[in-house]
Amino acid sequence: MMAGKVLPETEEQNKIRFQVELEFVQCLANPNYIHFLAQRGYLKEQTFVNYLRYLQYWREPEYARYLKYPMCLHFLELLQHEHFRRECVSAQVSNH
Repeated sequence: MMAGKVLPETEEQNKIRFQVELEFVQCLANPNYIHFLAQRGYLKEQTFVNYLRYLQYWREPEYARYLKYPMCLHFLELLQHEHFRRECVSAQVSNH
């Protein structure tokens, strides 16, 4: 196999990725979880911020219909803003 060559995902891999991303996005409905991520520095990492940007596809109706906790989309939107990500470290954010 050639180095750097990316193989297409199998149907099973797509299904697993869908389930993992669905579960993660829904975890964002929990302010305590967001606070946990902030305290551990994830919200400062550019790779993680890029991942949050990528997850915006959950706002599309074809994906949003799978969400049990649609409030997660509000927090996903807030997490797109650096100021909000910085404020998430404070304990006050997790109390709302």
